[in-house]
Amino acid sequence: MSHAERYAWLSLIAWAAILFFLITRFTAGIDFLGQSFGLTIVEQSAGKLLWTYVTLAVIAIAAESVIAAVLAARAGEKVDRDERDIAIEARANLASYWFMAAALNVIVLHVLLNAAYGGHNLPQLNLTSLTGVAFALLFVLAAAEIVKRIATIWNYRAA
Repeated sequence: MSHAERYAWLSLIAWAAILFFLITRFTAGIDFLGQSFGLTIVEQSAGKLLWTYVTLAVIAIAAESVIAAVLAARAGEKVDRDERDIAIEARANLASYWFMAAALNVIVLHVLLNAAYGGHNLPQLNLTSLTGVAFALLFVLAAAEIVKRIATIWNYRAA
């Protein structure tokens, strides 16, 4: 297993934990491991949203830094990247970009369709509030990182 593939696996685990943390901070519904998450967005103050955002950023930076440092220490010498590694990273970045573009379009359509045809009784995410918008954008950012890591692993396994 290459250095980049090991990094992708560990980073995937870290981003899955970050996404779980994000969901537990913004939603309610199902209790799991002492945390509540589901499809109901819990309205929060702007100060609490900012604190959650900063906490997520610090956790992500710390997790990625620790993973990179541990893998670099285990590798010993400098890890050389060849053309295959660069091509796999480019394909993973492209998959992440297209996921993010599609997800943001779904969010825009969701908001517009709810505004136009909002008189239904179906369960829905409230993306018209500050909390809903912050949750949707942070969810897409974290999910895009997960897509990138999965695409990296997939491409290394396929190569």
